[in-house]
Amino acid sequence: MKTSIGLIICLAMFSATLSAKGAKAPADYQPPQVISTVEPSYPANTVAGGTVVLKVTVGFGGEVKDVKVLQGASGFTLQAVETVKKWKFAPATLDGKPVTASLPVAFSFSQPIVWWNRKGK
Repeated sequence: MKTSIGLIICLAMFSATLSAKGAKAPADYQPPQVISTVEPSYPANTVAGGTVVLKVTVGFGGEVKDVKVLQGASGFTLQAVETVKKWKFAPATLDGKPVTASLPVAFSFSQPIVWWNRKGK
């Protein structure tokens, strides 16, 4: 028990020494947060599915500044890019101040399931 109390006191003294020497606290970074999304529509005349991975850069005001394709899928890439440009974000912050930041966004497209009753009932 004495050892753990002594260790706590040593850590507290070490922490106070670092603060006294002007050591900076680690930066407080908060990544961009999605506020609202738009669902992509499945491209017409496309049979197979696919996954598109994008690198989205969000500006100081939360707007989408840039979109880069990290992984495309034939027939789906343009749809994914156009869709993510309509999303709304809260900007990333560093020590409480808005900053530009990038984040990955993935869209996974799968063929829509169409169900019908063959007997017409």
